[in-house]
Amino acid sequence: MNFFNKIGSLFERLSISSNSLNIIVRIMTMTQPMPIKNKKEVAIDSVDRQILNLLIANARDSTRTIVKKLADVGINMSERGVGKRIARLEKLNVIHGYTAMVDLNMVNMPILRLVTVKFTSPKDFVSRVEAMKEYLTNAPYCDFSARTNGNIDWIELKFFNNHEQAQQEEDLYRAWFGDIIEDYRSYDLDIHKMGWQLFDEFDFDRFIQSTCKKEGTETYPSIMKGKTLRK
Repeated sequence: MNFFNKIGSLFERLSISSNSLNIIVRIMTMTQPMPIKNKKEVAIDSVDRQILNLLIANARDSTRTIVKKLADVGINMSERGVGKRIARLEKLNVIHGYTAMVDLNMVNMPILRLVTVKFTSPKDFVSRVEAMKEYLTNAPYCDFSARTNGNIDWIELKFFNNHEQAQQEEDLYRAWFGDIIEDYRSYDLDIHKMGWQLFDEFDFDRFIQSTCKKEGTETYPSIMKGKTLRK
């Protein structure tokens, strides 16, 4: 699978804690959009989000386990009800599939490298970028690659067996595609957190407000109001 080949891949199916790589449920919100005949059919509610977040945390949870975890947050459903919701989400391609949880050290993939690229523009730029994209698509160690906006043009995430391997690939990459690279930078990562959950505007606001309270800072509306008054 390609983590950076589709922007949904890193934030879509990875959840890393310590040295573990948790490859999880692929959710439509983080992958390329699917054709939608009836937009109302793909609307998900708060219960769907709770179920999806439980599957993101552990896609092997049984419907019985999910029912118990939902009950812990005040949602009472039957196993049949949970099963029907999951089946509906699968049918609508909200859930694309399920994969495994892998410990990076145990599979000898401990080196996680983030790469950023700023392009130059030779005459054959378009064809050369296509060649680079084909390389990254086929490279088994490249899990994610994406075009970006801003000071950099391209970003990648790669996994390697060791530092020597990572350096060898970097040297070859810069030799192969140096004609379209103005600036190349790489960073070996020590992951603190990589993972996500589905949320909506209410969830976001609630988290921000609770963090403001915890940190003893002004709430966001108060901060913005103060900035407006100072202007």
